[in-house]
Amino acid sequence: MGEFTEMRTPDVNKIAEHYAAILQEIGADLNAEGLRETPMRAAKAIVEMTEGSRMETDHLRKLFKAECMKAVCHDMVIVEGISEVGLCEHHLLPILMSITIAYVPDKMILGLSKLSRIAGYFARRWQNQERTAHLIAEFIEQTVEPLGVAVLIEGKHLCAMGRGVRDTQSVMKVNVMHGVFQTRPDVRQELLLRLSHK
Repeated sequence: MGEFTEMRTPDVNKIAEHYAAILQEIGADLNAEGLRETPMRAAKAIVEMTEGSRMETDHLRKLFKAECMKAVCHDMVIVEGISEVGLCEHHLLPILMSITIAYVPDKMILGLSKLSRIAGYFARRWQNQERTAHLIAEFIEQTVEPLGVAVLIEGKHLCAMGRGVRDTQSVMKVNVMHGVFQTRPDVRQELLLRLSHK
């Protein structure tokens, strides 16, 4: 992906102008008390919710690798319930995600907060859930070189809940498994058993 480069900060004033035009086009009264500040709030929200798309992963990988701790542990590490929100790239509506990351260390381990931050970097961008799971797994694999890594994402898609089929109950689940989680059924089974005993 190349060296870290500073990406342009989005112009929230320009984005707010576009939101104002959209709201007016669909009949919103921007002089109404509850809507006066909405274009700017929406502009700031979309910039924040897509911040991961403006970060170079090479820079992040170097940062996290520098913060890794040496380990002799080969026991499975699991972090469940990392909550993140991304934007569906088809409808620009939120995807509410619960992310589980599991890995079997070889020589290095990552701190708990780093796993949450990695999930956030890849979740806060234009989304499809399958790609996000793969990106998280590949990043951890390349950064700490574990014996195996698994990423499981459960997502509730507001594009399906609030429009189209209006399905408010379904949850999309994506599982990505690399290394020993893929090649050793006993390790994969141990992970799935641990996750089923919540």
